[in-house]
Amino acid sequence: LIKLMQLRGYAFNRSADFETVRQIKEKLCFVSCDLNIERKLANETTVLVKSYELPDGRVIKVGQERFSAPEALFQPGLVDVESEGIAEAVFNVIQSADMDLRSEFYKHIVLSGGTTMYPGLPSRMEREIKDLYLEKVLKGAKENLKRFKLKIEDPPRRKHMVFLGGSVLADIMKDKPDFWISKEMYDEAGVQACLAKLGPSS
Repeated sequence: LIKLMQLRGYAFNRSADFETVRQIKEKLCFVSCDLNIERKLANETTVLVKSYELPDGRVIKVGQERFSAPEALFQPGLVDVESEGIAEAVFNVIQSADMDLRSEFYKHIVLSGGTTMYPGLPSRMEREIKDLYLEKVLKGAKENLKRFKLKIEDPPRRKHMVFLGGSVLADIMKDKPDFWISKEMYDEAGVQACLAKLGPSS
């Protein structure tokens, strides 16, 4: 988003303005359901342009940057990263699992973390995974798609879900010393000994 705002003519510093840009991202950005339509709207109208007041009182305009920044999640090539997008990554992981488990995995995709809070992300994920399934599994047989069960869960508290889960687990295990690694043990024995205590890495 910083790079996109710089292209618009705003002078943002990657370190000094990181927090400001993060707030802009959280308040204004969204994942487009149809990228071509959003680009057409951005180029031909001002309907997507929003104003944002910076801490110093200046007001900036944010337009197509609102959906262009999150688009990198689905098209990492936009930011020069050679990788699959998140929808394709999820699809590939599920398809690499045992065949008997795949249908259950598709019905229990849970979004977690701050980046998943973008409006429009769950529906875009659902659409892209369905498209991939239709293309790569059903080989284009649309009549069989109705039997494909897909559910993307987006709990409202997912922004802090990992922390909440870790807190619950830590509370459950607080009276089990074998579960914990002390700082003294880490300092004395090192990383490998600590990992060995946690059990086999496989």
